[in-house]
Amino acid sequence: MRLLDRYVLKSFLYNYLISFVVLVGMYIVLDMVFKLDDIVEVKNQAAASESGSVFTVFRDLLDYYFYQMFPFFINLSPIIPVAAAAFTLVRLTRTNELVAMLAAGVPLLRIAAPIVLSCVVMTGLVAIVQEGIVPNIIPKLTRQTSDMGRETGKAFRVDSLQDARGNILRAARFVPGSSLNRPQIIELDVIFRNDQRQPTHHLRADRAEWDADKKSWKLTHGEFTQGLLPEETRSAATPAAEYTSSITPDEIALYRSRSYVDLLSTARINELLASPGGYGITDLLRVKHFRFTQYVFNNWLIVLLAIPCVMTREPTQLKRGVLKCMVYTGAFLGTVFMAQQLAGHPPEWFVWQQQWPALLAWMPTVIFFPLALVMLGRMET
Repeated sequence: MRLLDRYVLKSFLYNYLISFVVLVGMYIVLDMVFKLDDIVEVKNQAAASESGSVFTVFRDLLDYYFYQMFPFFINLSPIIPVAAAAFTLVRLTRTNELVAMLAAGVPLLRIAAPIVLSCVVMTGLVAIVQEGIVPNIIPKLTRQTSDMGRETGKAFRVDSLQDARGNILRAARFVPGSSLNRPQIIELDVIFRNDQRQPTHHLRADRAEWDADKKSWKLTHGEFTQGLLPEETRSAATPAAEYTSSITPDEIALYRSRSYVDLLSTARINELLASPGGYGITDLLRVKHFRFTQYVFNNWLIVLLAIPCVMTREPTQLKRGVLKCMVYTGAFLGTVFMAQQLAGHPPEWFVWQQQWPALLAWMPTVIFFPLALVMLGRMET
């Protein structure tokens, strides 16, 4: 690596670190402002308890936002390298270092090469966080602000959830799993149905605990009853120790919140898609395709849009260039956001419903990649 490359790379990484701290810090502060009522309520509850103190509330806040920092970083991953690249190139221009490099015969695109390659490497870092870290701390991430100080989120009721065979599952409470406890269902109630959607069997249990190795629910005081059709005679309840179903803790979490799918790894998303009759297929496809385009293109494509705007031979054009950078990158991020929203709601008239999320995921790349190439080609180097 040449001395010039090392110098530009060092400046970019330094600005990347500053941008990460500033942007993630602002994200956390804004999140705290919007959730101020919940934080105050937690503080009042801690003050009312004997063991509560200001230190306890601060510790719970630190614990809560430490884990939330990982999805915050993923959400900001397209913006952080743009800010770092802009700061780096603007500083090189304002201090006339860019003029010296041009006088030495170094093209502008060659100067920007270390920045682009660094963004590709940073995309790999984003993939590691998304695929390796976030799925392992899901119980911590699904907590609400009012759940600070707890190992996992609150339990919730499941009114009616259909599995791949058309059977209906109901639960008085579903308790999410934690690092110490497995996911549990309190008061499990399952109605088995035939092809005509008529109830044929019934299963109930006081408690059901998820066994990840066997991919089934281990029942406590389970009872299985047959013969529920009108022309049949109901049988006596027989003991049941296990319930195997396509409904997993992930399926139940998807039933409650669409945003849960954003925390799953791509491998787990593929497993849920392979399960017939799974819940939230459209959202699973949306996240899968948008995540692929983010890893492969979007996180460095937005930097290619920013570089021609702020890299100029004329320092007097910097303000105009920064404004153009904000317009182009803002348009790109706005297009990605709109595409994500539309991908979750395929129109009824569209023939290929399952291909709709993929088409929307590639739309920003198809629109802005040629634009980035044109802008790079028009740079006066």
